[in-house]
Amino acid sequence: PLGLWERRLYLGQESVTRIYPNFAALTKYALFATDHRLSQIGVLQRRRRGEGVEFHQLREYREGDAQRQIDWKATARAGKLISREYQDERDQQVVFLIDCGRRLAARDGDLSHFDHVLNAALLLAYVSLRQGDSVGLLTMGGHNRFMAPRKSAASVNLMLNLLYDLQPTLMTSDYYAAALELMRRIRKRALVVILSNLRDEDEDTLSPALRLLSRRHLVLFASLRESILARALSARVDSFERALTHAAAADYLKQRALAFGRLERSGALALDVEPPQLPVALVNRYLEVKGAGQL
Repeated sequence: PLGLWERRLYLGQESVTRIYPNFAALTKYALFATDHRLSQIGVLQRRRRGEGVEFHQLREYREGDAQRQIDWKATARAGKLISREYQDERDQQVVFLIDCGRRLAARDGDLSHFDHVLNAALLLAYVSLRQGDSVGLLTMGGHNRFMAPRKSAASVNLMLNLLYDLQPTLMTSDYYAAALELMRRIRKRALVVILSNLRDEDEDTLSPALRLLSRRHLVLFASLRESILARALSARVDSFERALTHAAAADYLKQRALAFGRLERSGALALDVEPPQLPVALVNRYLEVKGAGQL
């Protein structure tokens, strides 16, 4: 009597849609990298053109070239100043060991620590490929995914498609087991970038893993430091409770700095930064390694 009617439709076709994490920051970084403007986001230019570690070519002297770059034999033959041009060594490997466990489940702002790690890994992969290096990855902490090092232009997309559906688990990653697996899979020397968050209880298990990896590889342990610690130190101390919070944060950071000092003395490189700083800090450390010929 109300004039209502019902119609049911059944659609037999199904489709799968991929839901990617928030990579807005990565898009910004990639645009700067593509336009050769990484310095505007804090990536430092470590060396003037021509002062790398691997010989590239001879060319005419240019204003600003260092005297040590001049090739005097070539200069005598050509009758004009000739400089040796160097570049950072190419065809090296960067391998990410990404912690997918509970250490990276915390959030910092709009992104989880895990999302910050993925942004940093993808940006460094992009920069490494532009430097002529190959990139690969291995995950740990409940997700076991592997990509062998490769130099193709599609490597970043391959990484993205391998990682996009991952979420941090409640597991505690086993650093030593992951190190054994990486040693088995990666035979050529590489810069192994461990992306995680160092905890007090981790040092005893992390150190053996770093020693194992360092037999063949150069290891960089990159850790996320919670931003709340800096806020606790900068907050006004106007009550007994805030004084306790301030003292606890200061002591925690002191012990953390000592732990990272021990890691560096064991032969590993270490990086401890707040999550938003990780992408740029990681690229800068990579460029330092390349410029110093450490790899």
